[in-house]
Amino acid sequence: MGAQQRKTGIGGFESLAPAVLLLLLSAFPALAQKHSRLEERSLERKALVEKLAMQATTNKRKAREWAQSKGKPVRFERNGRLYELTELRNGEPVYYVTFNYHAAISTAADKVRNTTPYNLNGDGLTVGVWDEGSVRNTHQEFGTRVSLKDPSTAFGNHGTHVAGTIGASGYSLWKQGMAPSVLIDSYDWDDDIAEMTGVASTAPGQATKLYLSNHSYGFTINESYLFGEYWSRPASVDDVVYDSPYYLPFVSAGNEQEDVIGGFGTVSSYGVAKNVITIGAVKDAVSGTARALGNADMTYFSSWGPVNDGRIKPDIVANGWEVGSAGSSSDDAYFISNGTSMASPNACGSAALLVEYYKELFSGGAMRASTLKGLIIHTADNLGNAGPDYKFGWGLMNTKAAADLLKDYAGGAPLRLTEATVTASQPSDTYAFQWNGVDPIRVTLCWTDPAGAADADAEPDLINDLDLQIAGPGGPFYPYKLNKNIPGNPATANSENNVDNVEQVYIASPSSGMYTITVDYDGSLTGTTQWYSLLVSGNSSDSDFDGMPDSWEQLYFSNPTNGVATADLDGDGLDNLGEYIAGTLPNDTGSVFKVTAFNAPPSNDAPFVLNWSTKPGRVYNVGYSGNLVYYPFSVFADGTNLPYTQNSYTDAVEHAGSAHFYHVEVQLDQ
Repeated sequence: MGAQQRKTGIGGFESLAPAVLLLLLSAFPALAQKHSRLEERSLERKALVEKLAMQATTNKRKAREWAQSKGKPVRFERNGRLYELTELRNGEPVYYVTFNYHAAISTAADKVRNTTPYNLNGDGLTVGVWDEGSVRNTHQEFGTRVSLKDPSTAFGNHGTHVAGTIGASGYSLWKQGMAPSVLIDSYDWDDDIAEMTGVASTAPGQATKLYLSNHSYGFTINESYLFGEYWSRPASVDDVVYDSPYYLPFVSAGNEQEDVIGGFGTVSSYGVAKNVITIGAVKDAVSGTARALGNADMTYFSSWGPVNDGRIKPDIVANGWEVGSAGSSSDDAYFISNGTSMASPNACGSAALLVEYYKELFSGGAMRASTLKGLIIHTADNLGNAGPDYKFGWGLMNTKAAADLLKDYAGGAPLRLTEATVTASQPSDTYAFQWNGVDPIRVTLCWTDPAGAADADAEPDLINDLDLQIAGPGGPFYPYKLNKNIPGNPATANSENNVDNVEQVYIASPSSGMYTITVDYDGSLTGTTQWYSLLVSGNSSDSDFDGMPDSWEQLYFSNPTNGVATADLDGDGLDNLGEYIAGTLPNDTGSVFKVTAFNAPPSNDAPFVLNWSTKPGRVYNVGYSGNLVYYPFSVFADGTNLPYTQNSYTDAVEHAGSAHFYHVEVQLDQ
């Protein structure tokens, strides 16, 4: 079992500059000619890898020839950060640059790592680490779990520290990694795009492919105006991962906050890409040995959004402050470092536990990258302004909350997690649910978008513009969005979001009743299909799948599984499921769904008016019959699927000389 393409709703109804390199997420490839699924084109995939590798080699050769002619360094270290020349852009050198016990507490990974009932440790999962050098595979923290994919590359202190944060075994307990049993494939950052193309997972169950990777480095060039620009590097990465729907790279946001007055707009390069999960850095969210959100202060260095088109970056934050981990100088070396380089593997290693958990819950299944990214964002703990902001993104990663949502979904809770598509022939999906009466409602939509055109303008870089909206009591409700022109202001939620490929609707104090989620798109689709991931909290569970929510059964039957759908508890002629749908009480003979009034005409040629009580989340059908013995009820053409806001129907047709019978039918809105 895994995430389903269609979920049934309640009652069984169908739900209806110095630039900084970061990596990206993947989703289902559209079926445009350029983007036919790579898993179905292995020879083309191999050719693409070879082409990209050759291109990277050529770019580096030209850059090094330029450096030699200009007397410029190819590789150097400055202020604890390592730089290496990789290519020229508009005649300017482009350098890769590194971004560098409490980290696990901060992301709540310690609550699911080797802890009942989760007992997760990353076993059976491989994470890719691209960095400035190879991970020291002989370090006591790794045993035999590190594979060197570029063995000629020297050990790197930075890369070894990153790998330790992800997966150190805990030989030194306070430096245990987030996923201490995970396998690590170590790559030098040369040819990263080509290498990612070759190893990115395109389907569940690909043991030799990667579902996660970490990239704690970026680019630095001489133009700070490139902060926020969607240039060829982020566009290329979006293109690669768009064809790899199960592969999610984690990318550090960069340490450039102080490079711009005010700090806003300092994310760049791969971090600008639409499909990556970009990680900012906060201080320890810890008090003593407990998680404490109040201590998760913003660091002085972590890069802030927006990017040029106003999208929300970073996506989330993790601990990047005084993180202790393995070093490369010896097999027992350790050191402490700060930076988004440390925050990204903190999040990546925590996510490895979620990938492992999903695989256990759903028999070898895997989440789409859009699902994993959406899950992490959906369950993050808000920091800073209410809702998302350009400093903390969607908040601090909460691994336990994410695991609990997966556990809830595996236990049968409806609509917790859905993977589905919109197409030209089916441009929208709707999902109806009952509020659980306790929690706020939170709905998150995430999709992997085709690569946009590489340019420096401020126009939206979205290609397939999906939209999320919720109808219900007090609605409609719209997703959060930020104003790039006033970056410090709180998010608003009063209209569509046409910029981000992650959207979230949050209803802090819902009124009781039914709510309907709509997912659709504006304009046209590139390709015939766009996959999306939908996550929902605050809706009622139906653990016994009888169509009656647990909260309703708990209220009237003292147990979420005690109610029998086909039984008639109060003997009023309507079974329990019918009582729930109608919005009446199952234990009160006087609580029935009925016409409350009708206007009897003075003669048979006058209009006949029916009135009834309504309930949010229901639709009504008005029918008639001329003879109850010989003719079943027929629904009026204009009396079909009447919304709950309409509580009357007028039959204006003359029926002189004949009897006429009416009925009103109620069903859940779909």
